[in-house]
Amino acid sequence: MPISFPFAATVLSGAPTSRQAERQRLRSLDRSGLLDSGDEERFDRLTRRAVTRFGVTTAIISLIAEDRLYLKSFVGNLPRTIDRDAAFCNVTIQGEDPLVVPDLLAHPLFHDNPLVTQAPFIRFYAGVPLRGPGGWFVGSMCILDTRPRELGGQGIAQLRRLADEAELEVNGVGPS
Repeated sequence: MPISFPFAATVLSGAPTSRQAERQRLRSLDRSGLLDSGDEERFDRLTRRAVTRFGVTTAIISLIAEDRLYLKSFVGNLPRTIDRDAAFCNVTIQGEDPLVVPDLLAHPLFHDNPLVTQAPFIRFYAGVPLRGPGGWFVGSMCILDTRPRELGGQGIAQLRRLADEAELEVNGVGPS
């Protein structure tokens, strides 16, 4: 099922079309220089903090390419790349707000996702979109678990703070 981006608008309004916006988003990702760049401690420390803080099985800093999700940093049992169509983070970058799904198996958009129905059997997802150069969403900071769970307002605020740190690193202005 194709997913449209909320920042897409008609050319008549002066806003970019979804195709133009996606090209600009991919250029932003390319300018970051992070796609396929391997492990880096500046990102890995954030995912380790997320796993410890939230007590989840998995934490990810993802980058979303044209056809795949690249895990820039992750703790957990996932492959380094995932088809974009199967990536929860692909939905996360469609809006400014965090995406929190307490039980993926009970959600109509995700219940038949192979990451839910097969190993690693993910049930919980919470992600915050990350902006890259030029302000386009290029990925996300997210936490996942193999059991359903809730994430209250304080937890969302803490995840946002970690995402803010990750975003600084994506843009090359973090403390490193």
